[in-house]
Amino acid sequence: MSTPGATAARRGPCGAKEGPVPPARCGPAGSAFPLALMLPAVLLVVCVTFLPIVRAVSLSFRDTSYLKVGGFVGLRHFQAFLRDPLSRQNLLNSLTFTFGSLAVSLPLALGLALLLHRPFPGRGMFRTVLILPWVVSQLLTALLWRWLDSPLLGPAAYILSELAGTRVDILGDPNTAMAGVILANVWRSFPYAMILTLAALQTIPDELYEAARIDGAGRWNLFRFVTFPMIQNTFLIATIILTIHYFNMIELPLVLTGGGPVNRTEVLGLRVYREAFVLFKFGFGSAIALVMFAVNIVVSLVYIKVLRAESRY
Repeated sequence: MSTPGATAARRGPCGAKEGPVPPARCGPAGSAFPLALMLPAVLLVVCVTFLPIVRAVSLSFRDTSYLKVGGFVGLRHFQAFLRDPLSRQNLLNSLTFTFGSLAVSLPLALGLALLLHRPFPGRGMFRTVLILPWVVSQLLTALLWRWLDSPLLGPAAYILSELAGTRVDILGDPNTAMAGVILANVWRSFPYAMILTLAALQTIPDELYEAARIDGAGRWNLFRFVTFPMIQNTFLIATIILTIHYFNMIELPLVLTGGGPVNRTEVLGLRVYREAFVLFKFGFGSAIALVMFAVNIVVSLVYIKVLRAESRY
């Protein structure tokens, strides 16, 4: 029979019972060790993420000339951006590029995910092949599609020229350049949404389908009332991530068209690059970047509100 003194003797210095595994160190020294382990990662995030944001905010309110930072100018850069007719064209190009890419990539990803969820011979090989575009970098994607759309050597331009009966320059025509950039972007990015959707499909219990079939549900009703409600949260998350990714994209428009012809593919991200790193107007470029940052926040909040409203499972 144990005594109170013996029970107290079996407890560690922090009040925890002693056992085969020694209790964690308590006190200031014990809590400081995990913080010391986290410190390098926190410093890296601060240096790479937060300090550039603070610097961009500071530059957007100051007069800049190349690498020289002048005095405080208030909202002058923002006012100049809003008064510039090219800014409205840049914003329209960004919205067209973003929502045009979403309108093609999301249905394509959903359809392919539904197809790959069903068993058929060679399914594993098809999954691997369809994921490969996401592995390719944006630079290689742009170079590949520049060759495909080349009016002299490109297979895509040749096929369209044969169908139209005249020479077609997809990336050089103001009426088709944005469509060419969107097509290249969709080819590279749809596997991301497809992978997330396919993973969500594999979590749906078969019992739900069996119960729905017993109630007489057909294929469309199975998709409408069972499949899509179970994957809608994942699908919306993929939509949020791709929207931000598309809106901030620079590499594809830069390499494919350089923003041309006649600024028809110059999105906001490309305008920031041109103003800050080509014309060295860092203050003006920072102001445009903050406008993009604000748009990203608004779009994300809208998607999150929709996600919360639609969360039923």
